[in-house]
Amino acid sequence: MSDNYLRRIYLRLAGVVTLVVMVALLANAFFSHRTFERALAPQLGHKMASVGGSISALVVKAVENGVPFEELYGVNDRFKEVKSEMPEVTYLALTDPAGRILHQSTEAPPDGAAAYFARPALLKLLEGAPTSSKVERVGKLFIVSVPVASAERELGLLHMGVDLRFVDDMVLDMLLDVMVVLVVALFFTLELMHFIAGARLDAALRDLGETFERGAAGNFIVPVRSDTDQAFGGLLRALDGVLARLNGAYEALARDVDRSRLVPTHERHPGMRLALQGAADLAARFRFGRATQPELRDVSELAKVRAPLFVFILAEELTRSFLPGYVKDLLVPVPGISEQVLIGLPIALFMLIVAVAQPFLGVHTERAGHRRTMLWGAATAAAGFLLSALAHSVLDLLIWRSLCAIGYAMVFVAAQAYVLDHAPRQQRAKSFALFVGAIMAATVCGPSIGGILADNVGVRPTLVIAAVLAALSIAVIRQLPDNRPRQADEVPARVPTWREFAALLFNRRFMAVTGLAAMPAKMVLTGICFYLLPLHLVQSGSTQSMAGRLLMVYAVVMVVVGPMMASMAVSRERMQWLVGGGLVVSGLGGAAVLAGGGVGVILLAVLLIGLGQSMSISAQSALVAEHCAEEIARFGDGVVYGVYRLLERIGNALGPVVAAALVMHFSYQVGFVAIGVVAIVAGLAFLATTRQPPSAALAPA
Repeated sequence: MSDNYLRRIYLRLAGVVTLVVMVALLANAFFSHRTFERALAPQLGHKMASVGGSISALVVKAVENGVPFEELYGVNDRFKEVKSEMPEVTYLALTDPAGRILHQSTEAPPDGAAAYFARPALLKLLEGAPTSSKVERVGKLFIVSVPVASAERELGLLHMGVDLRFVDDMVLDMLLDVMVVLVVALFFTLELMHFIAGARLDAALRDLGETFERGAAGNFIVPVRSDTDQAFGGLLRALDGVLARLNGAYEALARDVDRSRLVPTHERHPGMRLALQGAADLAARFRFGRATQPELRDVSELAKVRAPLFVFILAEELTRSFLPGYVKDLLVPVPGISEQVLIGLPIALFMLIVAVAQPFLGVHTERAGHRRTMLWGAATAAAGFLLSALAHSVLDLLIWRSLCAIGYAMVFVAAQAYVLDHAPRQQRAKSFALFVGAIMAATVCGPSIGGILADNVGVRPTLVIAAVLAALSIAVIRQLPDNRPRQADEVPARVPTWREFAALLFNRRFMAVTGLAAMPAKMVLTGICFYLLPLHLVQSGSTQSMAGRLLMVYAVVMVVVGPMMASMAVSRERMQWLVGGGLVVSGLGGAAVLAGGGVGVILLAVLLIGLGQSMSISAQSALVAEHCAEEIARFGDGVVYGVYRLLERIGNALGPVVAAALVMHFSYQVGFVAIGVVAIVAGLAFLATTRQPPSAALAPA
């Protein structure tokens, strides 16, 4: 029985729980949709009745001043004003008590409207209260009818028709929000499962599987358990007891054999030679004894970092969908800086601070410890979010977002170092899945929920919620161990020198991966997804919720496709094709906007960008080691990867600035396309630069 078999059992159990949650969420979405449809008509009636009340008051005032109801003038002009103020209202009409049309906003009534106005059931509305209303679907309209009555008599009815497509769009928008909540709830469920039992259960299953594998291989050494209160602890203790008894029996046999060697040869039992040979064969074939220390460090300590990292990153991701629009609302004239560049400055400054701070924070984390650095980082970011909610202009917002950037960098670097320090050396690549998984889960949940909150409760309250989340992460960070384990061969962290930085900057192999791959990929992400997409959608009449949904689509593509692409990156040649091809696919996403600027086209662009990023991002870091082995041997992997991450983050900072400059001089569409073309050219140049000529075949001897 292997640990893979046991892990498959655990994954199946997790899958069953996830399936139950999915079914419950889908049922909730279905019934919510029906509830929306039932509740929409009364809400629509109340809204239109308030609008109709102002028109009715004008009609009653004119009648009381002696103007006959049948001869009112200026009604059609008022109808035009209402239609301009409320685009969803496509038809208005005023009828007499018999249902005859006296005034209407169009030359002819919509299909079925004239007959509907004369229905006795509708005309009975005149007998009710003056504030009553009736909503009915007639053809392609939802018609809201409101009585018009003076103090002396009933005058007639006011009818307002709302386009059915507007209602369908409202229902669809609500349904999309429910679907977003469904996806977010699913990821929250998975994170909660992982936090409660996932890592500990996985570690216990691995220990159980390794115990069976050692027994099958003839290794009967009694292991040392670092966690005495783990899952399946009773079963593991029972197995260890069996191993202890087996070792006791072997030790007794070894003592008897040793005593038999002291007996003179002529007095030994005739079968003693065979017994001695059997004992020697037993010792050669099987391993006995007791381990003195655990083989690996406790992975449950490693798993503790995932929950606080998820909560903290979620706080920052909440702002992705609405931050550019919020900056636009806070704009003040700044001499020499255009409006578009000002909108992109908070995003660019955030990325630049994170880029520059990372090398220095690595040294600080080593001295201060992970826990303390993460606590200070979360507190700093929480203050930044709260002050951002109170910002008066873009100038003070830049200061508060800088606080968020410093806090983000502190938590990010400290969490990364925590994983490196607590992960067994032979399991570091696998352990980083905890780190990346928490970030990707927050990336899926944050933008969509942030957009919904911004549209419904406002941007400033949403920033307060982000501050609360960052503060809540402090409570979880406090559960992390305060001590920092050290490796015997650990190399102290240090900031790269200017000479090392310059040497790498002018290194052709290093810059092929960094300048032609990592930086353009990040420019596409921040320039298109974080800057152009939210602003373009809001300007074209869409909502911040839609921007959040599309950013969630990008994150879901990364979560689903990323691992598959990572499994394909098994050789240097494949990595190069994945990186170059991913850039080309991402660039095609930007170029797709040539087909139009509607939500469908933007969705296609986001899908292509997500696919391209999934292809390239998994292989980029590995290619640094492949292309720069000499530089790593010379400067150390910490220096090489530190400069690589710095330049990659500078690409993050350049994205919004470049996009803003393109919008300022041209348009949003040109911004999408131009950044996409840059990515395509960079991808093709990367493939051409890294392409190796085929080796010549050896001539037969």
